[in-house]
Amino acid sequence: MTKPLYFWNGTTFELVGPTTPQSPFAYQTSAPTAPATGDIWIDSDGDVDTYNRQLTRFYFVATAGQTSVSGTDANGLTLAYVAGSEAVYVNGALQVRGVDYTATNGTSITGLSALALNDVVEVFAYTAFTVANAYTKTETDSIAAAAPGLRLIVPSSVAVGSGTGSANANGYVTFSGVSSVSLNNVFSSTYDSYRVIVTLTAASTSANLQPRFRASGTDSSASYYNAHMYLVSGTGTGTVQQDANISSMNTGDFTSTSQGIVVLDIFNVFAAAVTAFNYQVGMSYSTASRSFVGSGIHNVSTSYDGITIRPSSGTITGSVAVYGYKD
Repeated sequence: MTKPLYFWNGTTFELVGPTTPQSPFAYQTSAPTAPATGDIWIDSDGDVDTYNRQLTRFYFVATAGQTSVSGTDANGLTLAYVAGSEAVYVNGALQVRGVDYTATNGTSITGLSALALNDVVEVFAYTAFTVANAYTKTETDSIAAAAPGLRLIVPSSVAVGSGTGSANANGYVTFSGVSSVSLNNVFSSTYDSYRVIVTLTAASTSANLQPRFRASGTDSSASYYNAHMYLVSGTGTGTVQQDANISSMNTGDFTSTSQGIVVLDIFNVFAAAVTAFNYQVGMSYSTASRSFVGSGIHNVSTSYDGITIRPSSGTITGSVAVYGYKD
């Protein structure tokens, strides 16, 4: 093992000699050429560099009148440090940076008081631990941004027709007792396709859920939502219905006892082109459950940047989130 250092009233004492090994262990393919007493050699398939540590100790034995140290120390290490992150000891006594010595260039310590023969100068260099082949934060952010998948989008603002609604820092919007909740600037040229997930937890009355696209803060409420077909199933029965030329998407009905979720996929909504949409709905009632699946188009070539979630009557409580599809 490495020889211990003993201190008494700030003075360093060593058991024998001035030489202390860089590390008590050596991992390398061949035996060390000049091992010190206490060194341990571990026969390794490859050499392992142990130099990049958080703390490196440099050890110098002075000649008479010496006032600086640099270059190779008694252990064969070349002095290197980060200015301001070093500690210098003379015979175990800590020296004051800028008063007892100067350390500015990273390779030498100067300005020491004249040393006596065999005085011991130790420099402890505190360096950042480095890991090979590690990604920086910038590189990691770039990789994450380029990866495919869904990206939760933060709206520029949230508006409600009544009640309350707000978005957290990630873009997740919660609302309570609203006649409508609008998410502005969630659609852009960044993505071609989007997924909107609405969770309904309470409603004041039975109604239909009728989302609308919006541009520059205004809903598209004209009869542009066409070829809107959906399948309703529940309690062993099912129906197919077609809506044409209506003023909103009709994604299924609910009652005041309903709880459910709407998953709405939207395509080309920001492009000045016809916008297509698909949806899946699951609703739980007090005595039964129903599901809806459907699709449709908004047949006007308009660019939309937002969406409004609204019931056909009454108010609703729940949450909504908009995700962009990253190709």
